[in-house]
Amino acid sequence: MKSTTNVKVFKTRTDALFKGLMIFSIAICVIPMWPLLRSGISGIEALIAFVILAATTLMMIAFYTHTYYRIEGNELRWRSSILFGKFSISSIHKVAVNQTLWVGTRPATAKNGVIIYYNKYDEIYFSPSDNEAFVAALLEINPEIEVVRK
Repeated sequence: MKSTTNVKVFKTRTDALFKGLMIFSIAICVIPMWPLLRSGISGIEALIAFVILAATTLMMIAFYTHTYYRIEGNELRWRSSILFGKFSISSIHKVAVNQTLWVGTRPATAKNGVIIYYNKYDEIYFSPSDNEAFVAALLEINPEIEVVRK
C-alpha cells in the first residue's frame, strides 16, 4: 500500500490459479503467431490475425500488471487494464472479507478477496494485496459499513 496526502493505493494480489490461467491464455494467443512471424506475415488475413492476437496478448498482460484500487477522499476508484470505475465510499453498506464473487464485476486477480456491496443492489469484487488494511481504510471514511468475515 502506498500512501500520499489523502490517497491510498492498493495493488491487487495475484494467486497461482490466475497466473496459470494467464500463462495458458497468453500461450493460446502467442503460439498461433509463431508461424505467422516465421513466414514473414504475408497476406492481409495473416496480418489481421497477427494484429488481433498481439492486441489480445497485450490486453491480458495489461490486466495482469495494471489492476489496482485507489481511495481518494470519499471515492473508491478501481482500474483493471482499460476497465475502470469509481463510487462513493459513503454508498458502501456491507463488505464481505475473504470471500470470492464468481459472477459479476471482478477487477481482481485472486480468490478470497473483498466483496463490496454499495448503493442498493450493486456489488463488486476486489482482491487487494492486504484485505484487512483495505477494509480498515474504508472504515476510516465510513465507520457504518457492516463487515462480514469468513
